[in-house]
Amino acid sequence: MIAIGQAILRYLRFALAAGVLTALAPSHHAIGAEQEMPRPDRLEQQADPEAVAGRAEILADLYDRLHKAQDAESAAPIARTIEELWLQSGSDTVDVLMSRAIILVQDNNFDQAIEILDSVTSIAPEYSEGWNQRATVYFLKREYDRSLNDLRQVLALDPRHFKAINGLALILQELGDKSAALKAYRKALQVHPHLGGANRAIEELEREVEGQGI
Repeated sequence: MIAIGQAILRYLRFALAAGVLTALAPSHHAIGAEQEMPRPDRLEQQADPEAVAGRAEILADLYDRLHKAQDAESAAPIARTIEELWLQSGSDTVDVLMSRAIILVQDNNFDQAIEILDSVTSIAPEYSEGWNQRATVYFLKREYDRSLNDLRQVLALDPRHFKAINGLALILQELGDKSAALKAYRKALQVHPHLGGANRAIEELEREVEGQGI
């Protein structure tokens, strides 16, 4: 737990120093539906290179710790920290847009969320979470082909993004490609050995694809 705490402390120091520490899902009072969305051209659009480099270094360390976690209890705080770090782009513009998109998704306003996430992927194509959030919205809209395309972009940028890998598995399973889904679930567990639901999905798919249990 001391090692985990040090990793989280390093993340917090990075976030505070870079000025990118924001809430995972801001409330409506933070950016209300009735408020005008800040225009991207009025904010800093380019991410701070030092912030991006620091984020990548910390993510790599956390992914290694997650892979080595002995049980779900010890993995949970590492996974949560990774998920929070995914949302930190290093750009004021992107962070504001992402916050707004999350609120819209919570309100089931998927079309407007996609419009904003289109701006995110245009402003910061190297920011994997912009693609992942848009993939999630496409999934909710059952536009699986578009979701798959975005998930592949996420994984090209961040091959250890376990939620993107898991999302890929879910869609492949939904589309009936059980063999590919099984491979994706196994890959997700290589990154996050205690990812909820993945083991059960693997057991079911192994019986169907391979005709046997674990």
